[in-house]
Amino acid sequence: MANRNLQAGLAQLKAGDYAEAIAQLEAVLVNELHPGTLFKAKKALVKAYEGDGKLRLAWKLCQELTESTSPEIREWGDRTLAELDQRYPTLASEILIGQRLTRQQKVIRALIQWLKRSPQRVSTLEMAENIIEEERYIHANNNNPLGKLTVYWNIFRRISLLLGKTLWVWIKAKWQEFKARK
Repeated sequence: MANRNLQAGLAQLKAGDYAEAIAQLEAVLVNELHPGTLFKAKKALVKAYEGDGKLRLAWKLCQELTESTSPEIREWGDRTLAELDQRYPTLASEILIGQRLTRQQKVIRALIQWLKRSPQRVSTLEMAENIIEEERYIHANNNNPLGKLTVYWNIFRRISLLLGKTLWVWIKAKWQEFKARK
């Protein structure tokens, strides 16, 4: 059975009534579970947002689609995002650039998630955060470029030492486990 909100949203989109199309299509996102129907609704919603002048919402939804596990959805999101960037060249810079994650940012996000899965790793992460806050507090009034470089260098140095010690403790524990098995 076809989703009534999707059908109504597509009809409103075709008629050029973008506000009503958005209302219907957003209802699909809330109530629908079928992935294919959700993808159709999101594709139509991007077009409705663009038609209604809500370019930021269209861009953000495309960005969300580029992170899909489905190759088809990801490809559509990439293509549409590129088209939006081409039609509205300043849009990406107007939106927080940090939302469009680079591969390095995705790796860092995955690393943080991995660190959070273990109590020992969480304490290491908390200690690293404390180091960052401490260094920023110490050098809060130092706004010159050399001062900022000093802050970043101190953060890097202290976190490297912390991670080195943590790694050494982990290696020793694994070595003890290995010796205990023999």
